[in-house]
Amino acid sequence: MRNLELKNVLKVDDKEFLVSTISMKIRHAFFDGDDDKVVYETMVFEIIDDEVQYHKTIFNERYNTPDEAIAEHGAILKNPKAFFIA
Repeated sequence: MRNLELKNVLKVDDKEFLVSTISMKIRHAFFDGDDDKVVYETMVFEIIDDEVQYHKTIFNERYNTPDEAIAEHGAILKNPKAFFIA
């Protein structure tokens, strides 16, 4: 497993967003081998009055490899409007 924890604050027009990409283990007991399964996930949350709105995900995607997750994290930072409507 490759540990991954990327966090960036992104400004789009007059709004701020947290772009977060992490690695995490899957814990579903009903699939063989899930104890060792790792997925990578990118999520985007709006920041309002310096508070991250964790309860309202704007973008969410999972990946099978860290390279996929890192690439999309970078793509979101470069062109956020292609991934979510600000």
